[in-house]
Amino acid sequence: MRADDWFAVLPDSAAADVAVTGLVRSPGVVVVLRHPSGRPCLIGVFTAPAPVCVTLGPIQVAVIGHSPVTATDLERRAARLTRHGTAEDVVAGLPGSFHLVTVIDGAPRVRGDAAGLRRVFHARLGGVMVAADRADVLAAWCGAEVNRDRLVARMLTFVPPALSGSMWTGVHAVEPGQAVRLSRDGSVRATRWWQPPEPELGLGQGAPLLGQALADAVACRVREGLTVAADLSGGLDSTPLCFLAQTALRERATQPTRSGCGGRLITVRSGARDLAHDDERWARQAAALLDGEHLVLAPGELPDRYARVAEPITGLDEPLGVLSTVASDLTVAARLAAHGASVHLTGHGGDEVTLPPPCYLHDLAGQHPLAWWPHLRERRAKSRWPLAAGLAALAERRSYPSWLARQADRLTAPYPPPHRPDLGWEWPSRLPSWTHPDAAATAARLFREAAAHAEPLAGARAQHLTLAAIRDSAADLRLAQRLTARYGAAMHTPYLDTPVIDACLAIRVDHRARPGAYKPLTVAAMTGRVPPQCLSRTTKGEFSAAFFDGLRRHRDQLLALAEDSRLAALGLADPAALRRAVLRTPTTDDPGDELERFIAMENWLRALPPPPRTRPAQEGPDR
Repeated sequence: MRADDWFAVLPDSAAADVAVTGLVRSPGVVVVLRHPSGRPCLIGVFTAPAPVCVTLGPIQVAVIGHSPVTATDLERRAARLTRHGTAEDVVAGLPGSFHLVTVIDGAPRVRGDAAGLRRVFHARLGGVMVAADRADVLAAWCGAEVNRDRLVARMLTFVPPALSGSMWTGVHAVEPGQAVRLSRDGSVRATRWWQPPEPELGLGQGAPLLGQALADAVACRVREGLTVAADLSGGLDSTPLCFLAQTALRERATQPTRSGCGGRLITVRSGARDLAHDDERWARQAAALLDGEHLVLAPGELPDRYARVAEPITGLDEPLGVLSTVASDLTVAARLAAHGASVHLTGHGGDEVTLPPPCYLHDLAGQHPLAWWPHLRERRAKSRWPLAAGLAALAERRSYPSWLARQADRLTAPYPPPHRPDLGWEWPSRLPSWTHPDAAATAARLFREAAAHAEPLAGARAQHLTLAAIRDSAADLRLAQRLTARYGAAMHTPYLDTPVIDACLAIRVDHRARPGAYKPLTVAAMTGRVPPQCLSRTTKGEFSAAFFDGLRRHRDQLLALAEDSRLAALGLADPAALRRAVLRTPTTDDPGDELERFIAMENWLRALPPPPRTRPAQEGPDR
């Protein structure tokens, strides 16, 4: 099992040099960049791919992550960076998922991505501010305490962006889309480098841009001689990635300077116990048109859902919300690595970026009223909305702060029934049934405090919720990538690369959804790149059977976590209510969100050095 990667960026100051003297001598830690003074600037543990770095006089640049940039290319790009230029000029048009570090005269600037897969945090260490890509690394250096308010916020089934942040007091999370600059005097300044585009393009204009962005995202992960694995569920998220990977590998093989170094493709899929599941039929059809090896894992070959959730997972800087499937994910990572793969392409994030949330109807009524009625009619037919209730939801005009404040009184209420329209700014946030009353009161306070300063991520509801959902998904996927990299083939999510997000959000919401069509944006973008028979699917796999089977087989794991619960010891969970929730079998209308939150938080707390110390936050919310 390999060690986790991390990096930290330091200003050019004697205090920073003293603060990290011991760190740079630790096993595996390397100094990648040094300031002109000779002091460390960029340090960390790096496996593959290694950072691409250049130095041009007082200017230093590092790209950390996955991109096609080479040192020669980066040197040419870095020449654009002058005192009158911008750091973003260095990576303009560059596909992939990466951190960017630029240094001018000893003042480093660090940024991640727009989704939140590449996070940046900063904390005070030895009198100076240090930035890093992992909050737990900074927390360990600073001796930071777990923030109780953050724990309460993580109990919510959906964490609003205004309540997200680092799990430690004194360790600050930089909002995705922002960069931080570290100064010699110990100060830090955040600036925005990314804004979501306005949704103005039609499908005919925007789909080709998405097709190219997604093709570039896949191609930059295909290197010479590399074995690339890709999920092949048969769905419209994973299947396109397989064909794009095949195209990229074929292009590599035909390039004269790389003949014979094209690499190979492995697809992977799991058999379903549910005989009514149609993923297998669509996956077989696609596999017949793809090169490479097709790995099919029979039912029972992978760990069930909830397997081993009581075994603490160390090295995570926040709770992992998809913990119930992590045993299966790690087994797949190891199996793919045994077949020679180090990259595992997945379709995670495809729904978030290509499908608008239901509140797009709210935006559409004001932006494009002539296009609105067919969309509303289809939604009413599918969800059985009463007309009066639908019109009332459309008429609601609360601002985001006002809407957020109102949620404080609904945190313990039941979920809205499917036939009741919910066109709010975000998904409903609810607390689990096992929440202690004191923790519920804290959560309500956090909502009211956040509402006093909250701003939407975009002006329209659908754009805001799309970005919020992307960040919510990325919070788990960044941890899943780290874990799978430990055990074998690292999970990759091309749909959440910044250029792909840009391409999707630039398209009108009524073109991302079309009455009577399934994923019209994906189909239009992949036409000509994916065989048409593989784009004709109109269904999506449903996995409740796996949920109920796993819960039945591994309820003992949940009971083990409920016994001597850390959440209960911290006064966040009611012990009796927690045991009832673990013993109860959810209905199909209640898919076990409160169980997912419970195992994620309980496992994370048990992985910390016991007992976890907490104190209320003494500072304003950070993102």
